[in-house]
Amino acid sequence: MNAPPCCLHQKRRAEVSSPSRRYPALDGLEIAIGSLCSVVMWEYTAQAEVSTRDEGVPGQHGVGELVGVFDLRPSPALMLFSCLLFGCCVSSFVLRRQSRDPFQFLVFVVLLGGTALAGYAVREDVHLILLGYLPWATCTAMAISIVGHSLYRRLRSKGATEQRDEEKTRLLS
Repeated sequence: MNAPPCCLHQKRRAEVSSPSRRYPALDGLEIAIGSLCSVVMWEYTAQAEVSTRDEGVPGQHGVGELVGVFDLRPSPALMLFSCLLFGCCVSSFVLRRQSRDPFQFLVFVVLLGGTALAGYAVREDVHLILLGYLPWATCTAMAISIVGHSLYRRLRSKGATEQRDEEKTRLLS
């Protein structure tokens, strides 16, 4: 216990090399909760758009179609709760992984920007783009970030292993 506390903290951080190794279940849980919130936001926004287009009166909800066996008609309070919960899940995911995932920002920018441009290109309403398409793109970016970081880590470790093997061969020859 002669070591200062800062050195102990650095040692613990070095032992855990990957954000997905620290909290593998949390990553999946955040994506699942984000996807559920995306369903609620999509349904609420789509129903608001349908009622606005059909009747010319915004804000009359419940004019949606049946989705499967379930009739999804989220209330404004559920929409607000879903938006808040979605924001918490995404911010937790991003903050936890940003220091160790070098391509996370690029993945999010490409997917969210591409989705916004695609929605604009097909002349969708801005509300549907922001509350319908972008949450799904965010969940997709989270999943791609996890998979991409895992592949990056494997390729990087494979290259380091090959380099060590070459060094050993040179030293032993």
